[in-house]
Amino acid sequence: MSENENRAQPDVIELALRLWPQARDHGTVDDPEDLDHLLQSQGLAGATGHNCGQRSTFSCFPPDVEAELSLPTGEQSESDDSARFIGHLLLTRTLLAAGLSIDERVTAAMCDAYAVSWTTVGGGHHQQSPLALAVSLWLVAMDPDNSSDRPLPIDWSADCFREHDYWDSDYQLFSHYDIRERVLDWVMYVTADPQRHAGVSVWTLVEPLLRMGQDSRVGMALGQALEASGATGERAPAAAMLERNRIAGLLREYMAQNGSS
Repeated sequence: MSENENRAQPDVIELALRLWPQARDHGTVDDPEDLDHLLQSQGLAGATGHNCGQRSTFSCFPPDVEAELSLPTGEQSESDDSARFIGHLLLTRTLLAAGLSIDERVTAAMCDAYAVSWTTVGGGHHQQSPLALAVSLWLVAMDPDNSSDRPLPIDWSADCFREHDYWDSDYQLFSHYDIRERVLDWVMYVTADPQRHAGVSVWTLVEPLLRMGQDSRVGMALGQALEASGATGERAPAAAMLERNRIAGLLREYMAQNGSS
């Protein structure tokens, strides 16, 4: 294995989280070379799915450590696998938000994320933690083609997709729209009962939903989230509560503009 393949990327999550607010709110970053640094972590050892053949995921942790991370909203990853996948999602959403949706590397990263979550069969949890699925909502929110019926160029050749019966080998053609539909169905399901997204702040679900357009399920899910938010008794460090309060303000503004109280 080459020195490059062994190279860890200890700072890429910190960089992605630092770039995220500007990319999220303005669709750009001050220094595009920062995005190159994120892209350089693609396909390296330690990336989610790397051991079973995926090569478009981002390596956010060395392969020989127990990966863990915390989100700005206060949640913590629950396992090594979950942390590695969430790290991949954090980098992918930042690159999408910053305007690299036409870059084949970013498209491949998005497709790999979709393939190991929203394309699975036989279970509403989609073989990923609720926290990982909540973070992955941003990929749909930031995908400019999320309503398109154009097929996603998912690479099904990795051994990952032959190790389990989570995937239907006879049905491997998914469009951007198909993924969006599965995402919205899941969001409707989990916002109806807070226990279905245990360990995930309702505000982590809310913010990407605010970007998903005028769909009746979006409105219903946001209404359910707003109703639940008053009774959750959520507690977190002050910085996380400030982040949640920022999102609560966005939801109040959204509801006011759309004629809801």
